[in-house]
Amino acid sequence: METLIYNARVYLKRDEFTEAVLIRDDRIAAVGDNSAIRSLASSGARRLDAEGGLLLPGFYDCHVHFGHLGAHARMIDLGGVPSLDELVARCRQKLEELGGGEVVSGGGYNQEHFSGEKRFPTRFDLDQVSSRTALVISRCCGHVVSCNTRALELAGIDRPESFRRGKAAAFGPGLIEIGEDGVPTGVFREGATALIRDLVSVPRGPQKRADLEHALREALSFGVTAAATYDTNGFDFDETLETYTDIVNHGGPRLRLALQCGILRNPARLAFYQKRGLKTGQFLLEPWIKMGPLKLFADGSLGSRTAWLSQPYHDDPRTSGIPAMDAATLHGLFHQAGAAGLQIVIHAIGDAALDAVLTGFERITAPGKNPLRHGALHCQITGRSQLERMRRNHILALVQPCFLREDHRIVQSRVGETLASTSYAWGTMHRLGIPTAYGTDCPVEPVNPLLGIASAVGREGGFYPEECVDVSTAVDAYTQGSAYANFDETRLGRIKPGFLADLVLLDRDIFVLPPEQIPSARVRWTMTGGETGYMA
Repeated sequence: METLIYNARVYLKRDEFTEAVLIRDDRIAAVGDNSAIRSLASSGARRLDAEGGLLLPGFYDCHVHFGHLGAHARMIDLGGVPSLDELVARCRQKLEELGGGEVVSGGGYNQEHFSGEKRFPTRFDLDQVSSRTALVISRCCGHVVSCNTRALELAGIDRPESFRRGKAAAFGPGLIEIGEDGVPTGVFREGATALIRDLVSVPRGPQKRADLEHALREALSFGVTAAATYDTNGFDFDETLETYTDIVNHGGPRLRLALQCGILRNPARLAFYQKRGLKTGQFLLEPWIKMGPLKLFADGSLGSRTAWLSQPYHDDPRTSGIPAMDAATLHGLFHQAGAAGLQIVIHAIGDAALDAVLTGFERITAPGKNPLRHGALHCQITGRSQLERMRRNHILALVQPCFLREDHRIVQSRVGETLASTSYAWGTMHRLGIPTAYGTDCPVEPVNPLLGIASAVGREGGFYPEECVDVSTAVDAYTQGSAYANFDETRLGRIKPGFLADLVLLDRDIFVLPPEQIPSARVRWTMTGGETGYMA
C-alpha cells in the first residue's frame, strides 16, 4: 500500500523543509518536492493533500501515565478549582451524580490557585461532603492525597492507637499530618499516600481496557504517536501488557509504547523483572510495545514542598523536602538494575535529589559512557554544577516544560532567586549537549505537546529568558530526543526514508508563531505506521 502526502510544509531538520512524503506500507519511502515525489507514487496510491499544513514527526512523550489519564474521565475533576469551598462543592456535586458509593476518588487541584487559604484540604473539609462515602482526592502532582474521616476508618487509622501500629507506623509525621487530637488530619504525603490510595480499587479487565483506550485516543488527538508510559509496578505487569496487546491486536487505538516499570516502595519487585529476563529495549509486541526502563523516585514535588532541596525551603524553613529513599537503597537498586540490563529513569525534582541520583549514576557508569541511557526525570531545580555533571556523564534529562505554566508563579518563593535562576534550565541543557527528551507527565499536565513547546520557547512570558529554546530545539526534543531516550532513534522521530510513518499534520506553522500562539495550532490528523489514527 502506498500513501502520497503533498502540498505540505514538511519538517526534516533544523532550517530544512520540503513538500511531500511517499509512504510504502508502514514506512517512509521518499521525501522531496511535490513533483519529484508524485513521480514516484503509483497510480493506485492514496493521495492526501496537506493544503499547506505543517507535517511533523509524530510527537513522542517521554513520560506519561496513560492508566491515570484514562481513569480521570470517571473521577472527580478538581482541575482549576479556585477555592476550598468550590472544591467541596464540586465533590458534593459529583457524589450526587454518582448516587454515593463506598469509595469515590478525584484529583487535579492546586492549592496555590485558591483564594483565601492556600492549603491542602483536610478530613474536616471533606467531611462536609460525606460521612458515609470515603473520599480520596489528590493534588495535581499526585504527591499529596487528602481524605475524609470515613476513609481513615476504612484504612484503620482513625484513632491515635491505630496510627501507631501496623503499616501506618512505618511513616512519620512528615508524611502523615497529625492533628492536635493525635489522629491524622487526612493529609498524606509521598509514600504514606499508599495508606489511602489502596482504598481505591485498581481497574481490571474491561474497565482497564476502556481507561487505556480513552487515554490513547486522547493522545492521538494531540499528535502523540509514541510514549513511555508508567502504568505498572511489577505485580500488574502481565495484565497491563496483555491489555495493551489486546488493544493493538483487536482494532483499538495504536501508539508505540515503551513500558516504564516501577517497583513503588518494594525493592524486591525488581527481582520480578530480573527473573523474567526483561531488558530495556526488547520488543514485547513488535513493532508496537517494548520494554522500557525501571522507574524510580528520589523525592516528591515542588508544589507540595516534598521535592528534596539542598537548603530549607525559602517560604518554609522548617523543611528541605523528603528524600524517597536512603543512599544505600538507591545505590543498591542502581547496581541491581544496571547489572540486569535495565535502564533507569528516576524522578528527581529538587537539587539534593538530583545530586544523589547523579552520584548513583557515577558509581555505575564510566565518565562519558552511559550505554543503558540512564536518565533523570523532571530535573526542575538544578545548579550549573549538576548540569555539568550530567553533560560529562552523558546522563539524559527527561523534562516537562509544561510544568513551568504553573511553577513560574511559585519557584522563586520556594527556592529563592539564586537557585530559581538556574532551574528549568532547558536552554543550558541544549547548549551543553545534554541528551534531552520532552514530555508532559499527563495527567499531571494535559497530554498536548504544544503546551510544552510553547513553555520551552516562551518561558511563560520570559521567566529567565536565557533558558528559552527555539522551536526546532523543542520539536526535536519532543521527537528525536524521546526516541533516543527509548532506543528508538533509528525508527522514530524523523521524517526520513526508512523511518516508520508516524506523522502529525498541524493546521498552521508553529515555527513562525509567537510562543503564546503555538497552542492555538490544531491537529488535522495523526498517522501511525501509515494508518490514520485520528482525523479532526
